[in-house]
Amino acid sequence: MKGFLPHLRVLPEELERNHSDVSLSSVDIHEEVSQSAKKDEETKTEALENESQEPQSLQSGIPYELRDEKGRKWWKYFDEFEYRANSEYKKSRNWYTFLYPNHTTQTKSERRLLYKLDLMIGVYFLMLCWCKSLDTSNYSNAYFSGMQKELNMTKNDYINTVAISNVGAIVLQLPFMYILPRFPAHLILPIMDLGWSFFTFACYRAHSLAELRAYRFMVSAFGSAYYPVSQYVLGSWYAPDEISSRVCLFFCGQLLGGVTSGLLQARTYKDLNGVHGISGWRWMFLIDGIAISIPCAIIGFFVIPGIPSKCYSLFLSDEEIRVARARNRRNQINDGVAKNKLLPLLSWKIWKKIFFTPAFWVLVVFDTCSWNNMTAFSGSFLFWLQNDHNYSVVTINNLSVLPACLGFVFVFLCAWGADLFRCKWVFMVFSQIMNCVSCAILIKWDVANSTKWFAFLITYFSVAASPCLWSFINDFLRLDPQLRAVTWIAIYSFSQSTYAWIPTLAWKTVEQPRFKTGYTVSLVFSAVYGLWTFVVLYFYKRNEKKNALGNGIILYNSDNGEAAPAFIETQMEKKGEYYYVKDKENEASYKNDF
Repeated sequence: MKGFLPHLRVLPEELERNHSDVSLSSVDIHEEVSQSAKKDEETKTEALENESQEPQSLQSGIPYELRDEKGRKWWKYFDEFEYRANSEYKKSRNWYTFLYPNHTTQTKSERRLLYKLDLMIGVYFLMLCWCKSLDTSNYSNAYFSGMQKELNMTKNDYINTVAISNVGAIVLQLPFMYILPRFPAHLILPIMDLGWSFFTFACYRAHSLAELRAYRFMVSAFGSAYYPVSQYVLGSWYAPDEISSRVCLFFCGQLLGGVTSGLLQARTYKDLNGVHGISGWRWMFLIDGIAISIPCAIIGFFVIPGIPSKCYSLFLSDEEIRVARARNRRNQINDGVAKNKLLPLLSWKIWKKIFFTPAFWVLVVFDTCSWNNMTAFSGSFLFWLQNDHNYSVVTINNLSVLPACLGFVFVFLCAWGADLFRCKWVFMVFSQIMNCVSCAILIKWDVANSTKWFAFLITYFSVAASPCLWSFINDFLRLDPQLRAVTWIAIYSFSQSTYAWIPTLAWKTVEQPRFKTGYTVSLVFSAVYGLWTFVVLYFYKRNEKKNALGNGIILYNSDNGEAAPAFIETQMEKKGEYYYVKDKENEASYKNDF
């Protein structure tokens, strides 16, 4: 029976260590982490405080590049991966294999692992995001398909209901600061998704605005787990030059929801409106909750693999799990830590580490801009179609899919381009320039109808940068699993909380269809977003330079009178262009020579 249910995978070598009285915790899988872990609380907190001051451990089998920064050019500032990957890592991937490289282990197992991961978590998160987006888009489509009249929604009731729904997501998101590093994702997500499915289904029976708002609040509350848990899992399996493409799949699910919602709502309204005395918009919530969301939640229990150090997958082989762990060691990704090594959530040491780190506030501003520049999800296109054109309900629902369809192209362009060229910032800035053009046209408003169509059709450039944004955040937070969980939720909750009230001021329903205030606010956030990318790039590179040794780069600057570190002679040997650790037993002793 165990073979058919998700269970913690224990490799043969771990069983041997167990027989030798060595712990089987996830930390033991990463030997360099286990050696530095301490049992008592005082030492753990001291280690957390001094984490950034300690040099990283050398690893056997990893090629190290010795790099003299003498005469470094100013334009290297724009080389995003300058300190994130050494020259061997960059050269070992052909450009056409950027989606499926095997440059860490140089084995077929690595590529096979990526194939399986894309089928399991890539496609599944796409499907789950599609469900979530379908439900969100259903609200907009239902509003224009009879819900507005049936529930007597007037003035700003539309946007206020959205704001109330967002509050639900923020409130229930906070407990995941504690839950994420302690409990397996293959249990967290399906349980939350079942609650989300139930209240989505319940929306069909809403007979008053207050009742609808209560259901929408609960839908968002149970859906709050999706974004942080999915990003936590993705960041645990994929390398920094692979993850944007996988987050792209995630956002394609969001776009797919926008496309299919309009089409399904149009078909449902046409075929089922009034059947058994149930309105067409109510049928959509019924279909969404029962036929789509519940099956997705059940599938998640079987396909979400956990994290490499605590793998629950039924579909990965032992060799593929070893490869995943080797990739994480090479890429400096610490995906998990034993529960007895975690600090209490209310420990001041954690919050001091977060709030007194400049990068945290830089990322908060970054994510806040990404939440509030999104004209794509304002519903403004639908209002324009309804007010300025004599279209039927079915036609409006069908036309509503056009911007989202083009959004697929925009998202793929930015996400795949970022991984192909190892350069996220270029595509982030480009997407925000395009969004500013869209907002500027719609602010002016008195333009040719074709120009207005163009502006609406490129609104999804506002979301095209999101895969790159989340990849940046994942890479910033990869070194400490607990800090990663807490910081992810803190950033996400803070920025999402602004989205709960800014739209109520910027996108007032009474201003439709022009929404001049909304487009102006989006233009400002989009411009700041694009410019802030250079600030993020600065802190990212500063962070990676500090961790360059862990990235396989041994830095020194002869311009400043520095010489190559002494441990190169005592602990390493040169093979071709690169240096390797001589003997595994000597890995820990090199610090005396550092």
